[in-house]
Amino acid sequence: MFSNSLLCRTRALPVRRLALQAPTVRDAMAQGCRHMSWLRGFSSTPVEEGKPAVEEPTAAGDAAEREDVAALKAKLAETEEKLKQRHDQLLRAVADADNIRKRTAVEVDNAHKYSIGGFAKTLLEVADNLERALELVPESVRSGAENPPLRALYEGVKLTDEQLVKSFASVGLVRVNPLGEKFDPNLHEALFEMPDPTKEAGMVGNVMSVGYKLHDRCLRSAKVGVVKNKK
Repeated sequence: MFSNSLLCRTRALPVRRLALQAPTVRDAMAQGCRHMSWLRGFSSTPVEEGKPAVEEPTAAGDAAEREDVAALKAKLAETEEKLKQRHDQLLRAVADADNIRKRTAVEVDNAHKYSIGGFAKTLLEVADNLERALELVPESVRSGAENPPLRALYEGVKLTDEQLVKSFASVGLVRVNPLGEKFDPNLHEALFEMPDPTKEAGMVGNVMSVGYKLHDRCLRSAKVGVVKNKK
């Protein structure tokens, strides 16, 4: 590559000198033309060293670039859709796990609360028999002194019944005696209707057999007589 000063000095070479070097005029003119052509080859602006030549954009290059951009956008949209699906799946999995945890906690709690239901039912007949035995003792014997042995037996059965009721209560088993209460089909079983002018219709007027609740569940319905409507 020639510098600008070298080009100027080369352009300044006199044609007369070229003519002296040529044997004839025709040869001198031909040599001068070749010299000028050679100079015109260096007349354009030289490319600086270390800088690549800038390529002019072409229609094919623009089309390829647009295709690449479109492909990247499509890939981005596909990735975002997959990410959204994974996010929805994760939320469902978390919700399902939370529901399973809550349901399991309820089942474990119910297992602790109601696991003795079967065993408790077997003891209800014992409690009923104690209650019937107490009812068979006349009121005069309970409070009088005419029959001390029977009164002592009554006191012993009464204490046993009270202790059994306390043991039931300690595990959530409660005796239900609905006499004088509103009839509740969830806790009571109506065996008959009875007239009673002193009570409103639909009230429990007689209890044939007490009921029991285990926590908030009815273990056994109370068998009752219900006051009928007045006519």
